Amino acid sequence: MTVKIIKMEPDPQVVRQTVCFNCGVTLEYVPNDIKNRVHRDYTGDSDTVYYIDCAACNQQVRVSR
Repeated sequence: MTVKIIKMEPDPQVVRQTVCFNCGVTLEYVPNDIKNRVHRDYTGDSDTVYYIDCAACNQQVRVSR
């Protein structure tokens, strides 16, 4: 059996919203939009930062995975 697309828009259960604290717009995104980068501090510890790019001001907006 092959995978069929029933509808193109994302299901409301996976759509999330957040606010860009730089320009104040409300952003809507799906998990596929989330990017990540590894941040290392001076002690060598690392943290993974998850973010999306704001469509209005292009700033990185942190989100939870």
